[in-house]
Amino acid sequence: MSVADYASKIRTAILETPHVVSHSLGYEDRPPVAGIVKGTARFSDGTVLHFKEYLQLNPMSIRLKYAYHYVTATGSLIFRYDNARDPAARDLPTYPHHRHSHTGLEVSSGPSLSDALHEAAALVKRLRK
Repeated sequence: MSVADYASKIRTAILETPHVVSHSLGYEDRPPVAGIVKGTARFSDGTVLHFKEYLQLNPMSIRLKYAYHYVTATGSLIFRYDNARDPAARDLPTYPHHRHSHTGLEVSSGPSLSDALHEAAALVKRLRK
């Protein structure tokens, strides 16, 4: 799969996510077998999900690094998923995968971007009621 094909799948996931009102999406080939996809999804309440994935594309697509950073309209953290080698997360059983929230670090299964988009959309829906 090419990085353009992978980015196309991400665009589809964003467009199918409830409450997304705008988005940006970019990608870069990193020859010979890698790529980066990054962008944002803005929700109807002004919140924004920033995302970045570093991928190995051949012989199969593998997400090597990722960060999904969801913030309020004023930039305050709601959640962030990533697999950075954060020393503070080293004792978590899911290390290097972890979740940041206003309460601190939490275990994480390493969700997909689609999972993070749906979590954000559920928060938008809940906060709008």
